[in-house]
Amino acid sequence: MAPLIRLLVLSFTLSLLTPSVAFAESSDYLEEDPYSDPQGKKKEETRNPPPQQPAEGAKAQSSRTKPGNRKFFTDDSPRTDAGVFHVGFAFGGNFYFEPEYDQTTTPPVPNGNFYKDFGFQAGVYFDHDYSELDENIPLMLRGMVGYKYVLATTHVFSFDGMVRRMFRFSEKASFGVGVGASAAMWYRALTATSTEQIIFLPTVLIGAGFEFDPFMVDLKWSINRLGGDDTITGVELYFGFRL
Repeated sequence: MAPLIRLLVLSFTLSLLTPSVAFAESSDYLEEDPYSDPQGKKKEETRNPPPQQPAEGAKAQSSRTKPGNRKFFTDDSPRTDAGVFHVGFAFGGNFYFEPEYDQTTTPPVPNGNFYKDFGFQAGVYFDHDYSELDENIPLMLRGMVGYKYVLATTHVFSFDGMVRRMFRFSEKASFGVGVGASAAMWYRALTATSTEQIIFLPTVLIGAGFEFDPFMVDLKWSINRLGGDDTITGVELYFGFRL
């Protein structure tokens, strides 16, 4: 009889405890979200981290940082608008003639005769030679600053400029013809047959010459004044060398 009573008490006790355990398990089950994925959320946070705001010191430092050196394109190809530049020195002789004047008339007038005389000259040449370029442009710009002694009594200080058409035979030999002009100051000293004069006389130049590098020969016809018995003209021949 006693074992039966003990069995009934034990059964009753178990019946009271079983619902509470089941309820506890069911409550734990309901507290968990079956659709939640804690591992996936962590992966997403790792893949897309929140943006980090730079510190104030870093901002100030980046604003003070100077930009890098800028690079610009520079054309190192040789200029074709200047030609090959040469400086030359030359000297030579000249032959000029001018009209003689009848001093008995007022004002003096040409009497039909001409006074002729030899002289000399020297000068410094400045050449821009385009014919020496790879493009072989047949052109030269020539300038000269020089001194001339003409007609036995006259000192001439001139600046000549000429444009020449070039014909190149080889790398070091060429021939050119050209035209130009000269601005000159003529000073005539006082002599028994002439009075002291200072005049500015423009001149037309027609020239030709050879260049045998480094030597040069230059011939000029200088036309100071044309007009029958009132003509002043001369021929100049230069020998020199170019640097």
